[in-house]
Amino acid sequence: MKRILPLVAGVAGVPVALGFIMPAVAWWRQSGFDGVRVALPLLLGVGLVFGATTALAQGTPRSQA
Repeated sequence: MKRILPLVAGVAGVPVALGFIMPAVAWWRQSGFDGVRVALPLLLGVGLVFGATTALAQGTPRSQA
């Protein structure tokens, strides 16, 4: 159970984070950099990607070599 929760959080967190990043990039591309309207979802998405990747890395089993 200790390894399943980080795996699920990591697998679910990456698409959720991309759901923040992709619209922010689209806004940036269409109307230029609008400050908080683009920066907040972009930074939130990047932080979520790093957190989800870390959770995923902690949940994967390590080799016993």
